[in-house]
Amino acid sequence: MLDDALWKKWNENWSWILNIAQKRNWHVRPFETKPPVDITDFILLEENLNIRYPNDFKHVVTQYASSVAFYWQMEEEEPEEPFKGVFCGAGRGYLWDFATLKDDYDDYRGWLEQCFPNSEDEYDKVWHNKVPFLDVPNGDMIVFDTTKSVENSPVIYLSHDGSEFHGHRLANNFIDFITHWSNLGCVGTEDWQFEPFYDYDAMELKASDPQIDKWKQWLNK
Repeated sequence: MLDDALWKKWNENWSWILNIAQKRNWHVRPFETKPPVDITDFILLEENLNIRYPNDFKHVVTQYASSVAFYWQMEEEEPEEPFKGVFCGAGRGYLWDFATLKDDYDDYRGWLEQCFPNSEDEYDKVWHNKVPFLDVPNGDMIVFDTTKSVENSPVIYLSHDGSEFHGHRLANNFIDFITHWSNLGCVGTEDWQFEPFYDYDAMELKASDPQIDKWKQWLNK
């Protein structure tokens, strides 16, 4: 579960990347959090959608913030290799948002039923038994994989158009995902923006690595 020390660290990382973006005259949408949602409202959402979200996610949304929103995008600047594909952070402008969860699930059900209904197909079946919480601007999704257990739900990337990143695990759970993602400045959320920071052996975003050090050196130059 999230504690106050880690929450503080997240906030420090969010402030860090936004300060860099402002200093470099990038496009920035200011940082905003919304108060936690009442647990009864969260349970009602689960009942209405007939799904369950992992407890660590539910804990963050009901105890710390129902939404964390900001955005940055590079202006007249391109990072050096291997980061040339990175151009923005925080995807659609939020890291999570309770208010979007119903629409996210409706979109997910649309993809599942209309495009990926065959649970026997190798590509289609990756879309099954998932619970979305982030909608990627290119139409992909970041989801909880509830195939084995709701309480041990890895964070997974779902591609709608054949990306090799389809089905890749981003983190063991929601807390780890936000921790690793925030450490990177919340790059993305498209798969090609994650890839320079991805550990293909461990199958997750890197927590620390010379590649991350190189990225931060470029940011801080």
